[in-house]
Amino acid sequence: MFATDLLVFSSILSAAWCQTVWTISVPKTLNSTSGSCLLIPCLFNISREKENALDSSPVVTWRRGLLWLFYDTVHFNISHQQKEPVVEVLGDLRKKNCTSVMRNLTSQSSDRYYFTFKTTEFSITETKAVIIHVSDSLAEPEVTVPVLREGEEVNLTCTVPAPCPSHPPNVTWAPELGGDITQRTHLNSDGTHSVSAILKFVPSFHHHELKVNCSSSHSLHREDKLSYKTVILNVEYPPKETWISLTGSVWFGINVSLTCQSNANPPAVHRWFMKTAGVEKELGSSHVLSFIAARENTGEYICEAQNPHGAMNSTIQQITVPGISFTAFLSILAALTVLIFALLTLLILMLYRRTDQGNKTPVKILETNQDQSIYANVSASAAKSQQPESKPCDNEDIGTVNPTCRQHFSNENIYANCEK
Repeated sequence: MFATDLLVFSSILSAAWCQTVWTISVPKTLNSTSGSCLLIPCLFNISREKENALDSSPVVTWRRGLLWLFYDTVHFNISHQQKEPVVEVLGDLRKKNCTSVMRNLTSQSSDRYYFTFKTTEFSITETKAVIIHVSDSLAEPEVTVPVLREGEEVNLTCTVPAPCPSHPPNVTWAPELGGDITQRTHLNSDGTHSVSAILKFVPSFHHHELKVNCSSSHSLHREDKLSYKTVILNVEYPPKETWISLTGSVWFGINVSLTCQSNANPPAVHRWFMKTAGVEKELGSSHVLSFIAARENTGEYICEAQNPHGAMNSTIQQITVPGISFTAFLSILAALTVLIFALLTLLILMLYRRTDQGNKTPVKILETNQDQSIYANVSASAAKSQQPESKPCDNEDIGTVNPTCRQHFSNENIYANCEK
C-alpha cells in the first residue's frame, strides 16, 4: 500500500503546474452498502484561461488506488476494468459540477479514489483521494432525543445515511407512542444525503424507561437489510405516588422508622410533618424518619415529596405509642400464658375423672352376666343328671350303699346351693 501511495504521489507531482488553475471540493470519506449505489458530491473550479476547455467534451473518471499501477499501460485489461465500479457523472461539467454516482458496489469496492479531468489540451488528477467504505450491512441509525417532560410535545429524530438518494432506506419508529411519524430526506453540508424519521408525541410518566426502536430497512437486490437502534426514554414528571411505610411495631422505648416512598423523576426531596391536637409542625427533610417511641410521638405523620416539576403529600400515617413497654407486655403475656395453661390442665383432669367413673358401671354388668351364665350351665348339668330310676330313693336310702341313691342325693344338694 505504501509503494502504491508513493507512485500515485509521484504521478500527481508531474501535473503540479495544473494545481494553480484547478481546485476541487469532495468529501474526505464516503460510506455505502453493498448492492447499493454511492453519490459522490463534487464541485471544481478552473482558471479563466482554461474555462474554454469545458466546451470541448472533457472526460471525467475516478481512478482507483489499487489499480493505479496499471492505468495508462498495456497491462490494463478487462480483469482490471471489472474491478472498477461503474461510474456515471451526473453533474454539468460546464457549470463546474462533477458530482458522480458509483453503481454495482460490493465490499471489494472499498478503496481510495482520485478524480481525473481530461481534455484535448491537458489532464488533471486531483491529489486528494476520496476514501470510500462499502459495508455488507446498513449503517446504525443516529438517534436524537431531547429533554422529555411530561405534557410537553417533543420530537424524536432518527437519521440514517442515504448514500444512494435515488433509492433511500425506509426509516420508522416502534412503538409510535400515540404520535405522528414524518420521514424526510436532507441534503447535508458536504453534499451527501440522509433520511430522517421524526416522531412527534406528548410524553407522560407512563413512557418513562420505555424502550423505543428506530429501524432502517433497505431492499437491495432481492435482499432485505435491516439496522436498528434502541433508546430508553427518560421522562421527567412530578411526584405521582407518595406513601409512608412503617418498619416493625410501635412500642414504648423501641426505635421506630418511617420511610417516605414516592414515584417521581427526578427523585423527590422528602419533608416530614406531624400533627397533634390540631397543631402541625415540620420535623425536617429526610428519606427516613427515625425516633425512640415515647408518648409525645403519638400523632398523625405526613410526608411531602417534591421535585422541580411539582409536589405531593402522602396519606396520613397514625402513630399511637402505648404507655407500656414491649418488655412489660411480654411479661404480662407470659403470665397470661401460664394461667391459661394451668386452667387447661385442671379442666383436662376433671374431664379425665368423670370419664374414669363412667367406665366402672359396665364392669358390674359384665360380672352379673357372668354369674347368670354359670347359673344356666349348672342348671343344665343338673337336668341332664336326672335320669329315670327303677326304684326311687327316699330319705331312708341315703345312708345305704346304693350308688344310684348317693348320686341323686349329691345332685340335689348342688341344685339347692345354686338356688340359694
